[in-house]
Amino acid sequence: MKKTIAAIIAVIALVYTVNAQKMSIENVYKITLRNSAAIKQGTQVKGYYFFYVSDKVNKSTNEYTLRITDNNLGVLKDVKFSDSKHVSVLESSFNGSDLVFLFYNDDERTLEYKIYGAEGNEKFSYVRKLSKKDKAYMETTYLAVDDEENTYKGLYPVQGAGFISNTPSREDKDYTFEIDYFSTGQKKQWSYIPTEGGKKFMGDYLGSNNGIVYLEVLKYSGMLDQKPTSDLVGLSLETGKQLFDIATDSKYRFYPSTLSTLNDGKAFIFGEFFDPNSNIIKDKSKGFAFWEVDNSGKITFEKYCSWDNDLGKYLNVSSKGKIEDFGYMYLHKMVQVADGSMYAIGEGYKKAASALGIASKAISMGRGNISAVKIKVTDMILIKFDKDFNVADAKIYEKNSNSIELPSGGAYASTAMLGKLIKYSFGGFDYDYTQQNNDNTSFTVCYSDYERGKDYKGSTFNSITYNDGKFSTDRIGTKSKASRSSVLPGKQGQVLLLDYYKKDKKLDIHFEKLN
Repeated sequence: MKKTIAAIIAVIALVYTVNAQKMSIENVYKITLRNSAAIKQGTQVKGYYFFYVSDKVNKSTNEYTLRITDNNLGVLKDVKFSDSKHVSVLESSFNGSDLVFLFYNDDERTLEYKIYGAEGNEKFSYVRKLSKKDKAYMETTYLAVDDEENTYKGLYPVQGAGFISNTPSREDKDYTFEIDYFSTGQKKQWSYIPTEGGKKFMGDYLGSNNGIVYLEVLKYSGMLDQKPTSDLVGLSLETGKQLFDIATDSKYRFYPSTLSTLNDGKAFIFGEFFDPNSNIIKDKSKGFAFWEVDNSGKITFEKYCSWDNDLGKYLNVSSKGKIEDFGYMYLHKMVQVADGSMYAIGEGYKKAASALGIASKAISMGRGNISAVKIKVTDMILIKFDKDFNVADAKIYEKNSNSIELPSGGAYASTAMLGKLIKYSFGGFDYDYTQQNNDNTSFTVCYSDYERGKDYKGSTFNSITYNDGKFSTDRIGTKSKASRSSVLPGKQGQVLLLDYYKKDKKLDIHFEKLN
């Protein structure tokens, strides 16, 4: 990427106003609200960053601004630089000490990862040159996004150490993926690309813990293979060396989806389990499971909870995992509270007929690229577990559903795989984030909704709060005339609302209190 970067340390670099925890930023020519976020130290919000196109320098060049504030929106620094109009910002992330921005230059076929300290100084820059095959493959997968908010998902923080990037890759005959690690303590990186000659690989980053990067990898024998194997892969965070690669088959066939680290520092991998001979991308799961795996890949703990016998004690759920009026469940996160019990935070989804897809099929004589089946994202769910991962309670929190159109053939994927597609490919879930206090006696689950009532019609921000064994809920109406809106965490008990007015090129920001 051609650089014409001049970092300007200026507190007053744009026209803005700051008044008692409010801010208005003018001359915001383009912004992806996903590239604004809270700067946290542990679970505590210490500040915010906002990244946007602040000027059109000429026909071929844009000016970008990175604004960093304290937790009351007091401006600490504005960093400005100029770059080609062919450059777009795909993602950003914060790892507790540093920021990263992923820039894509479609003209020069480069991905550039720029690392900034939390105070706004540029520390390192890492560049990856894409082959023509890489670019073509990425444009049909990771870059195949047509919404204004660019729901890319492949950049993850490693607390206080660096960042993990997961992107599609073409290597010889393989359709595969590339894991890159970028250190923030020193200029160091490594890459991991699985290849086996003519195979297809799909990899999900589950999380990192105790110096190990955990991946779930689907391995296909070729492009036409419809029954992949599932492996759990562990990489050294320090070197990228593969430490283990184990099939996710034990008592059952396991399909990992995420990793959560509990209060004692132990990390547990969560996912759904299937009969030993089932096809994990087509068949129904039997329930959900937890694994703990040591540094050599040995399974040191495994717990299986069936849909009907375990969760069925508290909810009306079938043996195939479908909960009445809720659908299937995707779990976003697990938190542990002071008494040792744990809560899994999930969201529902189910299949429904798509009028758009049916019409598309009819018009194109069955060859439309939209499925006749769509996905409806439904309610929130909290499941309580005791210290031994036994289901102890479950409750559904109702919200309005929203729909996601599937590509042709998408309806044939298993419910477990559909959950991942909704999360990572479509960005379709309403769950936003979870905050937890330092002594683990309280946590708040935050999510978005849209109401269509007589008294109020518009978007809302909602929360479910646990406090010393008791739950409460809250709702804030966020309806405005803004082109797009977003919500960021604030100090516990409040949230930060972002409203972008495209016509006026203005970003309004203010805090709202939760009850």
